[in-house]
Amino acid sequence: NLIRNNGYGYSAAMAAVESGAADAIAFGRLLIANPDLVERFRRGTPFNPIDFATFYTGEEKGYTDYPFLAG
Repeated sequence: NLIRNNGYGYSAAMAAVESGAADAIAFGRLLIANPDLVERFRRGTPFNPIDFATFYTGEEKGYTDYPFLAG
């Protein structure tokens, strides 16, 4: 099985799986910044910007404070 990662959005991820180029796609940074990533994919709504300055700091900021979609 091949799980790919790095820079995939919804359309590219679906195309990679449907074409057989990957069995699954992993979302790292995009998921950290969008705790409701699956719902954002469903609705086609914009993603939260990723705050790279908060990565690997050991603090909560950047890991637990990204906003969810309203409603």
